[in-house]
Amino acid sequence: MKNLSLSVIIGLIFSAIGTASLFLTRDPLMAAIWMSFGNGLILSNLRFSKPDAGGNLVAAPVPKIRFYVGISLIVMAVVLLGVQVFTDIQQA
Repeated sequence: MKNLSLSVIIGLIFSAIGTASLFLTRDPLMAAIWMSFGNGLILSNLRFSKPDAGGNLVAAPVPKIRFYVGISLIVMAVVLLGVQVFTDIQQA
């Protein structure tokens, strides 16, 4: 539980909201926005522990590729939000 920061907990909540909105509203674009942002937060901030040479557990740094994928998921959520706003304006 020590490796769960505030941003990881918020990411879990956003992913849960996205999954629930997919089942309740059947709107895949809105669910993709929530889940993309939540999963991006989780990927870019979750740290795992590993034993060092002395046998103590130390938090390993986030690998660069996982960090970049997490940031790209957050950027994709913003782009999808723009698409959602554009389609809502077109329908009105």
